[in-house]
Amino acid sequence: MKSKFLVVAFFTFWGSILLAQSGDTVSTTNPRLWTKATYRFKPTKKLNIDLSGLYRSVGGEEGKNRFISEVQFNFEQSKTVSIATEFRHYSIFDVNGLNQRWRARVSATKSYNIGKDDISFRFGAQHREIISGGGSARADLRFRGSYTKAFKNWEWDPTVYSEYIGSFYSENPNKQSSRLRLGVETDNKVIGGKVSVGYFYQHNFKDLYGHYNTISVGYRF
Repeated sequence: MKSKFLVVAFFTFWGSILLAQSGDTVSTTNPRLWTKATYRFKPTKKLNIDLSGLYRSVGGEEGKNRFISEVQFNFEQSKTVSIATEFRHYSIFDVNGLNQRWRARVSATKSYNIGKDDISFRFGAQHREIISGGGSARADLRFRGSYTKAFKNWEWDPTVYSEYIGSFYSENPNKQSSRLRLGVETDNKVIGGKVSVGYFYQHNFKDLYGHYNTISVGYRF
């Protein structure tokens, strides 16, 4: 019961921040779609390697469509602790041509079982560099808390989460970012793989790019 109370307090805290900040700015809320296809293989029992291709519609920070190539290594230190590293290459399309960048991220996740339900907390840091085109190098910290509810005779267990992403370094101070995501997601095994669907609302505290409603769809082989 104490753990469930902490989860409720966590989401209430971030929700209060969002509402307090949203009253100070006037901006638009834009829709976007994120898609992802992943192939996973396990060279060892505790190591997962995911190779992914992602396509994201107009509505990112620069308002441009993009294709992302990604490789992620996830090491399960125990049943409740895992460490992940992720490397991405971005191809960003606009009327002037192709912009490119890369990003590296490292994160650690700690999970807690509450009966059949699950609580997890993830802390990470990431850095992006510009290969070509506009933008600036930037480094962010990320913190995510999530709660997964298990329902009897139901395979699509939903996860509700809150994630804060904030810059601690940017070549261009005007490009520093501070944003909060509130969302829900679920996944299930389908046709020999795993299908995932989700939605999140993103609030940009610095109000540089507006806010977003994002639908995500993925398939893992």
